[in-house]
Amino acid sequence: MLTPEQKLRFQEAIDRVGGDCDLLVTMATLVSEDAPQLVNDLELQFENNQLQDAAATGHSLKGLLSTFETGSPVKELQTVIDAARAGNRDRGSALWLACKPAIAALTASITELAVSG
Repeated sequence: MLTPEQKLRFQEAIDRVGGDCDLLVTMATLVSEDAPQLVNDLELQFENNQLQDAAATGHSLKGLLSTFETGSPVKELQTVIDAARAGNRDRGSALWLACKPAIAALTASITELAVSG
């Protein structure tokens, strides 16, 4: 069961899944399982200058999170993807470091949703 705070926080996500809170919790479980690995992969790919892989991983992460949030920080993740696609490692890494705390906070909120549901 979603808490009133979770219903408020994820109202747009609830709307995107047609009001099906059980489906949203199921999706939250998938995000909580997959997002940490994608975050780790993205960091390693930037460290190893694997920019096309970083762009693909960033895109996967964005897709995973976009059910729950379409604004910030998911919007900023697109700039990370764009920098990686352009071959700009320094810019991509800097943008990633700038949005990573907000991505971590969003992922934590989604994990709380998965656990509470």
